[in-house]
Order: sequence, then C-alpha cells, then structure tokens
Amino acid sequence: MKFENINNIWLFSLILLLLNACSFTQPSETLEDKSILEQVKERGKLNCGISGNFPGFSTVNLSNIDITKLDNNPKISNNIYQQIQESAVGFDVDICRAIASAIFDNPNAVEYRFLDTTERFEAISSGNIDVLSRNTTWTVERDVSIDIEFAPIVFYDGQGILVRKNSEVKSLNDLNGKVICVQIETTTEENLEDEKKKRNLTFKIRPLQDANDVYRLYEAGECQAVTSDRSQLAGQLTSLKNPDEHIILPEILSKEPLAPVVINSDPQWIDIVRWIVFTLIEAEELGINQNNLEQMKASKDPKIIRFLGLQGTADSIGSRLGLESDYAQRIIRHVGNYGEIYNRNLGPNSSTPIPRGLNNLWNNPDPKQRGLIYSPPFR
Repeated sequence: MKFENINNIWLFSLILLLLNACSFTQPSETLEDKSILEQVKERGKLNCGISGNFPGFSTVNLSNIDITKLDNNPKISNNIYQQIQESAVGFDVDICRAIASAIFDNPNAVEYRFLDTTERFEAISSGNIDVLSRNTTWTVERDVSIDIEFAPIVFYDGQGILVRKNSEVKSLNDLNGKVICVQIETTTEENLEDEKKKRNLTFKIRPLQDANDVYRLYEAGECQAVTSDRSQLAGQLTSLKNPDEHIILPEILSKEPLAPVVINSDPQWIDIVRWIVFTLIEAEELGINQNNLEQMKASKDPKIIRFLGLQGTADSIGSRLGLESDYAQRIIRHVGNYGEIYNRNLGPNSSTPIPRGLNNLWNNPDPKQRGLIYSPPFR
C-alpha cells in the first residue's frame, strides 16, 4: 500500500497515541484499597494479636505446649494449630471474640497471633493483625509516635512488685543492691528506670524478652523480684511452683491503662473497635446479659431499643458503623457484657481472681465500689 502523504501517517499515529493516553480502564481493586472491615469480611475471620502467655487474659488450655514457640511455625500440623486456636481463653481473647461476634455473628471467627512485646506494634503497622488485644499500656509516646490508635481502656492497672514472702522486702527501696527481672520494651522497664533515678537506688535491672524467662529466673533465685503490671503478676503468681511463698507488694509504681490497639489509617475500623468495647460496657450499665437478652428485647425503654437495634431503621447504630443493626445482640449473646467477661476470666471463682477495683462501673450501686469503667451515650 502506498501512502501519498507521509504527514498523514504521523498525524494518524499521534491521534492513536492520544486516544490511548486519554482512555483508561478502572484498575482492579487491590487488598490495600479495601477497608479493614472489607478485608476481614472477605477473609472470613478476624486476625487478633494476643500474648497467649498471660493467665486470666490470654492463655492456651493445652498441656505441654508452649505457644510462643509454635505460632506460624510451618512444622506444626494443621490439627495441632487448630487445637491451639480453639483453646485460647482469657479477658483479652474475649475482646477479640466480641469483635468477631459483631461482624460474623460467630465468636470463633478469629485467628489468634501470639506476639511478644517486641513484635506487637510491627504486627499492627504491617497489617498482619487487625487488632491487638494484649495488655498494652496507653501512653502519649505510643499514641503520637507510632501509626496506631488506642481503643477505649478495658483494664485500669498499675505496676507492682512480686517478691518472696520470706525476703522481708516491703517496698522497692528494700531491693537496693538486688536484681529485678523485667520484660523488655515495656512501660514497666521504663518506669523502673525512672524510679531508680528518682530514688537514687542501686538495684540491677535484668531485662528479658520472654515472659517465661522472667519468672523462671525469678524462681531460680537469679532475680530477687519481678516487676510488671499487677494483673500480670497476679496471673503469673498462680503458675509458680509454690504460689503461697510469694507476695505482690501493696506499693504501686505507675498508672497502666490497658487498651486494644488498631492502625490509625482506617477511621471506620477505629470506630468499630472503639464502639464494640463501649457496647460491652453499656450492656452491663443497662443490665443486659447473656441470660436475659431475649427478655430485654421486649423492653419499652428507648435506650434499650436503640442499643439493641430493635427499631429496624436504616439509621441504626450498627448501620452507622458498617455493621448489622443487631450487632450488640450478637456480642451479648455470644460473649456477654463487660462484667460477664471480667467475672469469667478474673472473677472470684476464676483461676486468676483479681478484685475489680477501678474496673468497676462508674455508677456501681455501692459508692465504695465505684470504678472508672464508663461508656459514652449510645445516641
């Protein structure tokens, strides 16, 4: 074929290039383009980071298995891994189960990732977990320096000291010249350093990564004391060979408000986790529990009708969060309210009894038993 005017060829080619540049197809949606809620739903389960080695808060009820050595190990059989997942129990575990209940109406739609103190924030930042429910203290440095957001405080704690009863140690001052074991990369370690400088003491701090090593060395006599959140000390006390030979001193070294953590880049997910925690608290305030849920659904109280999503409108609390209108019912049905979670894992009849103290509701009928647990209005 012969072209009479070579300029026409270049003009035609230029037009084709321009048309190709201007035309486009909608790019396929990648995982990064989806919200965390969409990712969780598509995956069919919630990825929740826990300790797994914290009696009362998160443990695995399988004998002779150290979950810190097994998680994500390709040599573990699927059967053993599933047993580990199904055997996770505790206060922090129930927070994960509450979130799964709200989304899937199934408290078991969770995969637990067992994380130590050095891994937990990276797991959130990298997207390996959707939520961290692992005795994590809310501090200003963590809040503003890491790409994370704290959910509401679920447990008000303080740093304590564990010693042997026969040691005659009555306070931190009596440990001058001694060795104190502590877990690294925790507020506990930082607080201990502060107290050492403040009081001009000369005790030696022995930082360890694995909580198991902290208490193993303490029992072996290589440390004369252990310091950590009092809740953790109470849990670990029950696992020592002779618990009656040890005591948690009454001295409290710090404030330790413990809260779940999510990444700060997804406002919807922050709201979901935040208001699921508040749902647990509000349910206890309203007197709604696993046993009376069906009965309470017949209530004429506008607060309860609104809270349980019984009005049947498209503008329910659940719909505003991106959840089903009955999400609160799902949580209560499967997990219970805050008080039920507390009593099940930390109550007087549990294996790790810890008095509620500051973790009582703010409006407890007994003025002497009022605490700091409080939910904003569900309106």
